Amino acid sequence: MLPWRASFWAITKAEFIMSSLPALFLPGTLCDERVWLPVWKQLTLNQRRYVPLQWANSLEEMLSLTGDRVLPDEKVHLIGYSMGGYIAALWALENAAQVASLTLIGYDAAGLTNQEMSRRQQMVKMIKAGKFDAGNTNYLARFIHPSRLDDEAVASVVIAMGEDLGKGTLIAHTQATTPRKALTASLAKSPFPIHIIGATNDEIAQPEGVKQMIQTISPASATFVENSGHMLPLEKPSELADALQKIVNSGAK
Repeated sequence: MLPWRASFWAITKAEFIMSSLPALFLPGTLCDERVWLPVWKQLTLNQRRYVPLQWANSLEEMLSLTGDRVLPDEKVHLIGYSMGGYIAALWALENAAQVASLTLIGYDAAGLTNQEMSRRQQMVKMIKAGKFDAGNTNYLARFIHPSRLDDEAVASVVIAMGEDLGKGTLIAHTQATTPRKALTASLAKSPFPIHIIGATNDEIAQPEGVKQMIQTISPASATFVENSGHMLPLEKPSELADALQKIVNSGAK
């Protein structure tokens, strides 16, 4: 075999092995697989797996559900959105040998501020005492870019997930991840490649905090999607799919 052919085969084989690894997707708070559907439609994956965090009532259950979807001695591309980014990061740090790459979307690893923890506690108290309205304008405005609040492909999906999963799931998700560990320093020392994807108008994982995380971690790549709020998988599925396809195809190098 000619040298150039041997080299070509080695590169092609390596890329095939990396791209054939499973991609494991984790959703955010009060989300299910519907948050990923627009992205999945535009991805070409050998194996796609999903962690149903909507079933979990505790942090331990979230981590267990994640581990249940990874075979022994197998490596996976972990892709976590929002709360799912936190769970993916925690699991990755505890199981580094099984992580081909970690992609964090709409997630700031700095942990929760005292102000945010107080806001969450107050929110849980209010929800327990009353009715949760997933279609409340003020609620939706925290998560969705103003230009997409009337978009059925975005707002309607967020409302439907909220109504279907209900306030019990919202309370469980919030309490299970409050307080939330700061993971930035640990991720900076991790042996696996990390990719970070944020949105320029995200009011939850705010760009300033995500940029500080990027500076500390020095990830394999960092991407900011323009004109999107926190619901990035629904608001900008094409841009997100393009970024994820490159990560998986390259083996996250």
